[in-house]
Amino acid sequence: MRPTSLLIAALVAAPHIASAQAPPAAIAIAAKRVRHAMVVTLDAKTHRLTVDDEITFPTGTPAEFLLNGSLRVVRSEPAVQEVPLGETEKFFGINAGEAGSGKLKLKRYRAAGSPTTVKVAYEGGFDFGLADQKEEYTRGFRETSGLLNDQGVYFAGSGFWYPYVSRELIEFTLDITQPEGWHVISQGNGTSRGVDGRARWESHGPMDEIYLVGGPLRVYKDSAGAVETLAYIHEKDDALAAKYLEATAQYIEMYRGLLGPYPYGKFAFVENFWETGYGMPSFTLLGPQIIRFPFILTSSYPHEILHNWWGNSVFVDYESGNWCEGLTSYLADHLIQEQRGRGAEYRQSTLQKYRDFVKEGRDFPLTEFRSRHSAATEAVGYGRTMMGFHMLRHEIGDDNFRKMLQRFYREYREKRATFRDVQKVAETVSGKDLKRFFDDWITRPGASTLAVASPSVKKTASGFELTGTLRQTQAGAPFLLNVPVAIRTAKGTRIEKIALPGADAPFRFSFEADREPLSLDLDPEFDVFRKLDPRETPPSIGQIFGEPAILAVLPAKAPADRLKAYRTLVEGWRSDVHVIDVKLDSEVTALPRDRAVWLLGRENTFASAIFGRVLKDGASEVRIDGETMPLAGHSLILTERHPGNVEKAIGWIFGETVSSMPGLGRKLPHYGKYSYLGFDGEEPTNVLKGQWSPSDSPLHVDLRATNARSAPIAPLALKARTALADLPPVFSQKALMEHVEFLASPKLEGRGLGSEGITTAAQYIADKFKAIGLQPGGEGGSYFQKFTVDKGPKGTPVDAVNVIGVMPGTKAEWKDQSAILSAHYDHLGLGWPDVHKGDEGKAHNGADDNASGVSVMIELAKALQATGQPSRTLLFIGFSAEEVGLKGSAYYADHPLMPLDQVMGVINLDTVGRLGNDKISVLGTGTASEWQHIFRGAGFVTGVENRLIPDSMQSSDQMSFIRKNVPAIQLFTSAHADYHRPSDTALKIDAAGLVKVASFAREGIAYLAERPTPLTKTIPKTAGAAAAAAPGGAPGAAQAQGRRVSFGTVPDFAFAGPGARVGGVVPGSPAEKAGLKEGDVMMKLDAVEMTGLPSFSDFLKTAKAGQTVTVSLLREGKPLTLSVTLVER
Repeated sequence: MRPTSLLIAALVAAPHIASAQAPPAAIAIAAKRVRHAMVVTLDAKTHRLTVDDEITFPTGTPAEFLLNGSLRVVRSEPAVQEVPLGETEKFFGINAGEAGSGKLKLKRYRAAGSPTTVKVAYEGGFDFGLADQKEEYTRGFRETSGLLNDQGVYFAGSGFWYPYVSRELIEFTLDITQPEGWHVISQGNGTSRGVDGRARWESHGPMDEIYLVGGPLRVYKDSAGAVETLAYIHEKDDALAAKYLEATAQYIEMYRGLLGPYPYGKFAFVENFWETGYGMPSFTLLGPQIIRFPFILTSSYPHEILHNWWGNSVFVDYESGNWCEGLTSYLADHLIQEQRGRGAEYRQSTLQKYRDFVKEGRDFPLTEFRSRHSAATEAVGYGRTMMGFHMLRHEIGDDNFRKMLQRFYREYREKRATFRDVQKVAETVSGKDLKRFFDDWITRPGASTLAVASPSVKKTASGFELTGTLRQTQAGAPFLLNVPVAIRTAKGTRIEKIALPGADAPFRFSFEADREPLSLDLDPEFDVFRKLDPRETPPSIGQIFGEPAILAVLPAKAPADRLKAYRTLVEGWRSDVHVIDVKLDSEVTALPRDRAVWLLGRENTFASAIFGRVLKDGASEVRIDGETMPLAGHSLILTERHPGNVEKAIGWIFGETVSSMPGLGRKLPHYGKYSYLGFDGEEPTNVLKGQWSPSDSPLHVDLRATNARSAPIAPLALKARTALADLPPVFSQKALMEHVEFLASPKLEGRGLGSEGITTAAQYIADKFKAIGLQPGGEGGSYFQKFTVDKGPKGTPVDAVNVIGVMPGTKAEWKDQSAILSAHYDHLGLGWPDVHKGDEGKAHNGADDNASGVSVMIELAKALQATGQPSRTLLFIGFSAEEVGLKGSAYYADHPLMPLDQVMGVINLDTVGRLGNDKISVLGTGTASEWQHIFRGAGFVTGVENRLIPDSMQSSDQMSFIRKNVPAIQLFTSAHADYHRPSDTALKIDAAGLVKVASFAREGIAYLAERPTPLTKTIPKTAGAAAAAAPGGAPGAAQAQGRRVSFGTVPDFAFAGPGARVGGVVPGSPAEKAGLKEGDVMMKLDAVEMTGLPSFSDFLKTAKAGQTVTVSLLREGKPLTLSVTLVER
């Protein structure tokens, strides 16, 4: 809570404490504020608002106010009279928009004399409906001057629903009579519905306006330390509420550490009854669709929570420029991406928006920014401001930047602040004169453009010398810049900074003899606010939407209904700032060079010449960067650079169904940074997206001799940066590693079938399930399901157990339904049944395969149990005998605890401990059409990159369920040379990666627990037979068993073919000796075509040690032939 509000907090806890204890300074400041004591009645049926307001004016303040013209004053004491309206100022507030004072009928009232207290009663209808949807291409919401109906209430200061005195901060109390079943929320502390049915709120500090929001809502409560956390939603949804309450606690804790104490006693997440994204003091108001978008929890939500510090506690002096949206974007949207290692990508996207949308005549200095009302104003007011804070951080250093934030919050809390106040605090903590920095940043429009002149590398007596000149080439005065440069050398990458106070800055760097400079990159991580060269980024959809005038070319030969749909699509994007000229391809002889262009329709006569490299005529599917999308039932959007003008882009849109066009019209403007997109269905769902790789940036300078530039050059090796703050994790690295270290310890001797080690492992899992509170799902009230494996290590039958824990669901109508999270806990013991030559008799500890999966399963059970019971029963199963052919999972599938035909889905964790910088592979997404959407959503929420692989690779226990027609997937991190070797130890596990896997898997299993309808099964009829015959193991196990030769490549399971792509090469293996490299695509082994990974595996099953195989492959698109001599496995 705020220090100045400690007295009020004490009074709530102990009413007998005297108010005279308040600090004199706080009392003096409060005495200068207008105060409202309001008794409000809301009548939703008649849409009427009735208010009795006792207004206290500071001494010397005229007793007059503005009020919405639809409201009628019915009495006042002393009497107030309506007076001429005169000049009115525009209302400024953190959520104020175009539906504010400029479009309202207002009335001015004045009391005679100079009373310090005026009691006024007023009433009237107050339901103005929603404004028309704006023609905006980013984050536009429908606005209103006020709503009161059976759906709910929304009143804000911009609607002048209460007597508005001035722009000075105010304080208030509210006593609200509301409809039955409603909860009405406002700022500060209080209750949305007391025992008497009334809502009561007190601001507990200054505010810049008064909100009333709410309606027929359910309330969920929790706490984050001393802060009460609440979730208000329309329909019962325990899982959604728990997700938001958990995220609230995480973000409040993070910002408390970074900035200072949370300023209010509560934070409430409130579901609105139309789509909004508003942040108010002590609560946020988000729309019903928005709150269910998976990415909101890591984008809009922290942004709105952070507004409690910036904008709703340190208030904005709007007259001098709005600094708070950019700072909030930097410490929320940018920080979350920085924590995920994507800060440079986010900054690049920010600069790309500025370049694409801020065209001539649309720029302005930050001192003129008030609020966003278009893509251009957002690119300046949010983007330029955010980049300025980023450059300030680099100018004064991370430690001083944190000190600046904390001091700025401490000194300006409950006050209005300006950009110059930020400057003053930054200068104080850093000791630097920052006047020119701030002058350039906030008082000037425009941006710098950078170039390198005369770069040269010369050999010297001691090594090498790199010289050149860094230039600002924009028209007008130069900006004060400090530009990072990255120089590749023969020994790695060196980072330097070049001070650029004027138009030119010569540079000179010396290098030792073994560090010859190979290339130079200006601002490689986009740390400088500048105008990007169009060649720095790939062509994008946003490039087209940002153009003031474009040409849309329709296919003359398209059927009439499709032609009409295309025309309606592009005409829907027209606006005053985005003029679209529409023509048929038969009317155009050549595409204009001075405009961006949309081509529409597969039949478009211009398309093949521009997009032929991506999509051939007559193709039935598109393959981009290893992903394949069929064209039937899908829509495809591609962009390329205009062949006649690098500053322009050309886009191509076509869809198989006319009914998908309206959805594309709504969605495409929100995918601005992407070069290509694919959508599925009539209400199109995104299933493919990405950016082309830029290859011709003028800010990348190849320093090698001209005749050496065709050789590949190593990528920039840039050091990972530390984020400004860390989000407290839900999962503990320490706890996850403790499970792995126990299960993979030498004492358990590899958890081989029939061993003491595997018995110890089973009991360990059961003990953890019991401690968590899972109910036993085995025989006789135990956690163990017993079965027998016909042939063990000694050739005789062996007893084994699956370990089952149950988390019961709450919905009676779903009592027979379940979802399963599984991981096998057995391994190879001393090398049975799959041992490499020379490893016989050695303990195969199986840390990655699969102590990692068991660890994640246990910690997921703990986390889910802590959030309360799910709607659908969750089963947590540790399978045994996976390594001998999925015996444990097969037994369970034949003897299920709950009906198998009512299993929503199975998420199997196998070999998830080596994530590193790779993507999580999701194997088996082809078993249900929803899997791809579930895990794309999980990627949005967690920031964990993933690759979706339709095939299950016959790889692990999910196959036993697929055989029974149950949708099932496997999560898997990466293949490696330690697979099924004694070297698979706990020391090689990526602990941070386990946290990411757990977070990612949690989204999937939580979704299965709450999804109202079954998944749409897409399991081929042949899958059952394949699964029944498949041996077990992590990806590659099925391929490994049944063959006795070693080739030496690590497969790339994400590659869809044709061919088998090499994901890695085992050191010292036949493949390495033959010269194979990561990224090679093997097309033939001898004369056998490689259609994919299974054909590669099948070939090796028939091969013999000593056999020499001719490998026909593609390396960077060029054919190559190598010979590999196989050795004994």
